[in-house]
Amino acid sequence: MQIRRFRAPDMRQAIRKVRDAVGPDAVILSNQRLPTGEIEIVIALDYDGSLPSSMVQKKPSTSTFRPSEERRKEAYQDPSAEYFERIERAKQQTPTDTSPKSSSPSFDMPSIEDDEDEPVLEEALSLKQNKEGDSQLHAMEQELHRVKEMLEQQRQQSSMQPKENSVEAKAREKLKRLGLSDLITSRLLDDIDLKGREDDWNRLLAHLADYIPVRSSSAELKGCIAFMGPTGVGKTTSIGKIAAQHVLKYGSESIVLVTTDTYRIAAHEQLRTFGRILNIPVEVVNEYSDLNEVLAKYAHYSLVLVDTAGMNPRDSNLERQLLMIKRARSSLKKLLVLPCTSQRQVLKSVVDVYSQVQLDGCVLSKLDESASLGEAISVVIEEGLPVVYIADGQRIPDDIEPARAHNLISRAVYTAEHYSQIYGSLRYGS
Repeated sequence: MQIRRFRAPDMRQAIRKVRDAVGPDAVILSNQRLPTGEIEIVIALDYDGSLPSSMVQKKPSTSTFRPSEERRKEAYQDPSAEYFERIERAKQQTPTDTSPKSSSPSFDMPSIEDDEDEPVLEEALSLKQNKEGDSQLHAMEQELHRVKEMLEQQRQQSSMQPKENSVEAKAREKLKRLGLSDLITSRLLDDIDLKGREDDWNRLLAHLADYIPVRSSSAELKGCIAFMGPTGVGKTTSIGKIAAQHVLKYGSESIVLVTTDTYRIAAHEQLRTFGRILNIPVEVVNEYSDLNEVLAKYAHYSLVLVDTAGMNPRDSNLERQLLMIKRARSSLKKLLVLPCTSQRQVLKSVVDVYSQVQLDGCVLSKLDESASLGEAISVVIEEGLPVVYIADGQRIPDDIEPARAHNLISRAVYTAEHYSQIYGSLRYGS
């Protein structure tokens, strides 16, 4: 028996070499892919039934020949197993051909042109790649299915939510332009049934005015009143305006000004200036005096205005100021001065800090400097803090008046429209 080896870049060329070199009588003993990437086929000529020990299969198969299609399916699992089975079956099969070449088993060489008889090794490698591709495709299909389910759930949830009609959408947009919070806007739209008529906007504003807590305009502010708040919000200026109005109406005999601001250099000089101009007394509460003693001294006065130190809510000295106000006489009313120029969150934090002294109301200041009054209005509504005065300028005693809800809403609408016009002219350069 003669054994020969043939090498080629692929199985098709290797089989062609075998057929061209030895013809159809060769017996293929094995095939393998070399480290270089080439295909090596080992064949036998004048096959006598003996094999090298390394090529003998441990468990020979006794099954008969099967169609090429079944052989191809088995070769997917082990490409070389088919050839060993062919050899073992050839050893056990009795030859029926009486031709001179019948003593040596022969096998049909795979046809190069027939795709169905393509070499099993290439088909096995192709099958492996197809299986990997199928698994990736299956994973992608599952992922797309999950995304589709998520989109379907979102669509169902959005369909369950009531859709806001165009009338409500326009009203919501106009309310937001005033600077109102989402909470107040939603409450208004829930309370008012919009019909798409011209009076819808006026009904919304009137209902908004009903939300604002204000002190009764018929009741004049009397007694002991402390003005509190952060620095620069207009406490001293508001006191000067109220004091000037009182002097013009009742005279200077029944009013006194008190200041507790001894933290800043010459902080009480502005209040002393007001006292000299209005011819009213000014008292300073410091470490040598007590607030309750001063209040008791002027208890028979009809109006006592107390100016407190303006401090940052995070200032450690603020606690001392708040403690002094807490220990003051119960007749002392506390008003928090809130600037309309501050952000809504800043206003809320100020209210939270000063609420520990049980505030009786607030003064909205700097309306003339604000671009939107909705933030301050939202805070007083949400906190339930009554508005006593609104201040909108530096002129004394003109730029302060008792709070009226409808006037405040009208001012908020005017401010929003005026600011939008100014902003539009600056934006487009007109």
